[in-house]
Amino acid sequence: MKNKNSSSNEQPTKRARRSDTESQCGACTRLFSPSRLLKLNSKAGLAHQTRDACEASIRNGCDLCNLISKLAFDEFGIRWGHHEPIVFRNFNPLKGSRAAVYTLRGTLEDEQGFITLYPFVKHDGPLGPLVSRRPILRDVQSPRVINAAKKLLYECRSLDKPNEGHEECRYSRDTVLPTRVLQVGVNEGAACPIQLHINDRDRCGSYLALSYCWGATDLTAKNNLVQLERGNQKHLQKEIKMEDLEQTIQDAVYVTRQLGFNYLWVDRFCILQDDQEDKKREFSRMAITYKNAVVTLVAGTAKAASEGFLNIPSNNERFLPSRKFNISMEGGGKGVVYIPDKPYQPIHPIDTRGWTLQEFMLSSRMLIFSDHQLLWQCKQKDLQSVTGDDDGLEYQQGLESLPWAAFEDTAGPSFGAHDADKLYLWKTILRQYSERDLTNHGDRLPAITGVVTELQNVWKDTAIYGHWVEWFIQLLAWQKPEDDRAKERYLTRAPSWSWVSVNGRIHYDETIEKEDAKMEIVTAAKATMSCRIVSGDIINKHAWRIMDQYFDLDNGAQRLETKGKICHYILLGTARECDGFENAIAVIAIEISHRVYRRIGLAVVADTSIWEGIKHQSIDLEPKQK
Repeated sequence: MKNKNSSSNEQPTKRARRSDTESQCGACTRLFSPSRLLKLNSKAGLAHQTRDACEASIRNGCDLCNLISKLAFDEFGIRWGHHEPIVFRNFNPLKGSRAAVYTLRGTLEDEQGFITLYPFVKHDGPLGPLVSRRPILRDVQSPRVINAAKKLLYECRSLDKPNEGHEECRYSRDTVLPTRVLQVGVNEGAACPIQLHINDRDRCGSYLALSYCWGATDLTAKNNLVQLERGNQKHLQKEIKMEDLEQTIQDAVYVTRQLGFNYLWVDRFCILQDDQEDKKREFSRMAITYKNAVVTLVAGTAKAASEGFLNIPSNNERFLPSRKFNISMEGGGKGVVYIPDKPYQPIHPIDTRGWTLQEFMLSSRMLIFSDHQLLWQCKQKDLQSVTGDDDGLEYQQGLESLPWAAFEDTAGPSFGAHDADKLYLWKTILRQYSERDLTNHGDRLPAITGVVTELQNVWKDTAIYGHWVEWFIQLLAWQKPEDDRAKERYLTRAPSWSWVSVNGRIHYDETIEKEDAKMEIVTAAKATMSCRIVSGDIINKHAWRIMDQYFDLDNGAQRLETKGKICHYILLGTARECDGFENAIAVIAIEISHRVYRRIGLAVVADTSIWEGIKHQSIDLEPKQK
């Protein structure tokens, strides 16, 4: 029914088939030639190829020209003239040591922007004397790495000269400690006691926070201290033995000490796990806890708390780019260089956990213990190794962080200051969040409460079961993807109109431009709207060929839920397609009692005239069941 958007970008030059043993063109070979190293190291640099010549080499099968061309089009676009060469220079952060190729930076004549090649060779590769970068062995705790992390922390915070710190990170300041923290001691000695500190006097201080996967408890491990409970709180205030903690917590204590801090916040030991009131109270403070932490330690590689994140995993391999290029050597023979063709996007077990999304979004700064390197990210610096790009890995963050302006009512006009920005922001959060896993699906709302609480304070709005009152009609237009329809609806968790009532992914494909329905009452107990409704009989008669329907539950569960009841279509409003035509956006619902409706899906109808002549009426959306 709908026209699918398609974009026809300029097609890249087709590359001729080439065997794995064939070498690159002469221009690419010269980039790795001892006789051209002096030129690469000079201010003038070494000219590679013009655009036309590069495209000709691609047609002849040069893989490296193909990579250079793609990088150049992404960076320079049409500025790369047909007859202008890209000039490469050897960039080596180790000043004074330029006897080998390290990083090749390519520029045009105007030197506005550059492309970068990070060549690797194997330890025993014949090009080893010429190319200095080797496969990366995981290092997240050496003195070099920890000192680099300390330096980044200092530059970001700049406590002695606040005006010189990162401007976008200044909202995080030393403040009152959370309700409970682990006091780990700043000494590195193993005998230094760990204690649970109860902050009952609003003590201020600097602390770190831990983001990690709980996972299943390892029953065979010697660790016998799993979590904080009412029965062991006083005991933990006296002393906690390091060996009694699970490995991830031990690693976090070690790093906290190495960085020179005394306090560490760990949810499992700073929230009473057998006290629902304490959980509720601390969940509501989650935003402040992560926002005000000096830095959040992210145990990226550990699937469970028992695994730890400092030691090299048994399945960890040295990093070597998958793209390899055969190079003819001046003295005869061939060597192989490995060059990444795109930024590296790490995939961590922690990135699939529902609870950790808000920890990522709310943290002022993060140290991410990744599969190959220790990574840094703050509100001003994008994801990177703490040592910069010395090792040749550029990173790409797969998640969108929240702009600080979204959490700061005194931050001035910025992204998140306008309704359209806020609505987009919330839809983005829900898409990312709903793609993650929860061990306990009853946590679907609690696991995002920290973000909700903070945004309520800043936006001066109320969120009811994950729906903001200001955009209530807009946010009713959520839908389940066809390949992830739910098997059950949990009405004791949330009303059917809320995405919280079903598990799995949800997204918003339609943006309502003109609302037709109006909310009359919106509370946690009651949602009353004035709207126009047509029955399924009318829809089936006039619009079934020009309608897309997205049901919340799979076919079997849907039949059980509807029990043969007639479907009704509640018009929310209209959305405009790129071709200018309007679609009607309607909630599909069944009437469970007089003028009380349960949502079962969403419909997009190409004919808005179906609702013409239908009068608005007042109805209730089914409330949450007790």
